[in-house]
Amino acid sequence: MTPKGGSIRIFKLNRSGLSRILGELEARITEAVWDLEQPTVQDVCDRLGGKANYRTVMTVMNRLVKKGLLRRYKEGRAFRYVPSETREAFLESVSQQVVRGLLDDFGELALAQFVDVLDEIPAEQIEALRELIRRRGGRG
Repeated sequence: MTPKGGSIRIFKLNRSGLSRILGELEARITEAVWDLEQPTVQDVCDRLGGKANYRTVMTVMNRLVKKGLLRRYKEGRAFRYVPSETREAFLESVSQQVVRGLLDDFGELALAQFVDVLDEIPAEQIEALRELIRRRGGRG
């Protein structure tokens, strides 16, 4: 995850979902925090299952705080963690950075690839694209 105004430093083409931009455990923890809303480290460990090591999860969650992706506050003897952004805001920011990066680096070639990919996506996604273009006052 990137903090508001931050940028993606790595994009792993051979992975999927959040693991493309975060480590595997960071991605799983981030998803858990979004799902659980204000979890403790123990809550996240419970969500991840029996193989989750408490100290490892705590270390990664604190690293995500330092990166600006999570915030934490003390409640009793434990810390509760909250995401810095909603899932939707984060995904919008990441996808925008990826698309802008492709267009900046590859220009017309990237545009051509976007068009080529349209042949492979379901009709309802094509219609959703047309609707987005219409709503934004563009061509389509």
